Amino acid sequence: MDALVRSAENVLRRHAAPALRLSELLGHVRSETGLRTLDAGRLRGVLETRPDRFRLLDPWRGPWRFVRRGSTTGRGVDPWVVVVGDPGDEGGAREGRPRPDRRLSASVRWLALTLDATSGRTVSRWHGIAVASDAARTALARKAA
Repeated sequence: MDALVRSAENVLRRHAAPALRLSELLGHVRSETGLRTLDAGRLRGVLETRPDRFRLLDPWRGPWRFVRRGSTTGRGVDPWVVVVGDPGDEGGAREGRPRPDRRLSASVRWLALTLDATSGRTVSRWHGIAVASDAARTALARKAA
């Protein structure tokens, strides 16, 4: 279990995005640890037991959850996973990325850490910011290239 926690934390700190969808994080953790049998439910359970290191934000929590993608069970809905801690302690992971990209990622991460996760409206607003930051990061990468 500690190997999963360390791997997930390393992936989130190295990644350019301030937060990753659980399914995307699962793919990275599987490739890093070699655990092909690891599923999203198990990873989510491990991450939820460590609120001191991870924050899971689910913008689809609520009665509208079942409307998405025609789901009747609510499965297939991905929460966002944010690593808790100072974005400045990423070490060498920050180097090589443009400064606006680092600042944008740090801002979105800090917003995630300070919002009320029980408020559907607040989490939905943060979700919009996270999606927009992905688009901005892509535009910054194109401009830099």
